[in-house]
Amino acid sequence: MPGRAAAQAGRARRIRSGAFPYALILPMAILMAGISFYPTLYALYLSLTNASLLRLDRALFIGLGNFRRMLADPIYLDALWRTLRWDLVVVGSELLVAIPMALFLNLSFRGRGLLRSAILVPYILPPAVTALIWVYMLDGNFGIVNDLLLRLGLIDHGIAWLSDPLGAFGAVSSAMVWSGQPLMTIVILAALQAIPDTLYEAASIDGAGAWRRFVHVTWPHILPTVLFLTLMRMIWMSNHIDMIFIMTGGGPGFSNYTMSVYSFVQTTRFNIGYATAIAVSLAAVLMLASLFYVRHLARKILA
Repeated sequence: MPGRAAAQAGRARRIRSGAFPYALILPMAILMAGISFYPTLYALYLSLTNASLLRLDRALFIGLGNFRRMLADPIYLDALWRTLRWDLVVVGSELLVAIPMALFLNLSFRGRGLLRSAILVPYILPPAVTALIWVYMLDGNFGIVNDLLLRLGLIDHGIAWLSDPLGAFGAVSSAMVWSGQPLMTIVILAALQAIPDTLYEAASIDGAGAWRRFVHVTWPHILPTVLFLTLMRMIWMSNHIDMIFIMTGGGPGFSNYTMSVYSFVQTTRFNIGYATAIAVSLAAVLMLASLFYVRHLARKILA
């Protein structure tokens, strides 16, 4: 009997010691459930209803009605393509700017530290402030862009950049690239600084020039970082609203509606059920695209 009691006491201690780590993370798990899982489940529920912000308590379950409505909605279908266009142009342009900038900032020169700090200014500005700056710069009557082009003789009259669908897209994309590329630059710079100098010394001894050192030493080492940044920025840009809406309102017309902007517009019209369904469809598209990107494209490139 004493031996059995001792064994039971030992098992109880093991259970308590095994449960202790879970007890430590339980508060955080409850917090995560409250701020993440519950809103997600509630969003899924709203997407299956005809909920309106004016009568939220009288929402009726309509099943897949909102999703069937999306498939017949030309604005939504066009927004799919415009979201892809927005992602590819902005993220691709940011990479084209960030990689040379990071390579330059990785060199040794006087004032390098100051310049590294200065390039962060566009990123730390609130998107609303950046959008208003660019709106005033591109104003058709007194904007500095038209003034410079007129002085250089490249145009003979002011251009209303934000009144043209393609011009508005180019303006918003340029503003977003200006605002977002510092983040990419700094992250890629951190990856560059992790490359051992001995690799460059060995490549130089073998007779490799600057281009071959970049292709065979620099690029393979920063590629994982570039792939990660590309995925994250594509997700962030797909959900971005501020710059597009403040600069153009999604226009002219619906010409710059992305899925997130369209969802936001529906929310301002109190159609929370349909707006949530659009947001859920965007989340599903991003999840599938991310899985494909990670499992196939990124894996093949890094293999």
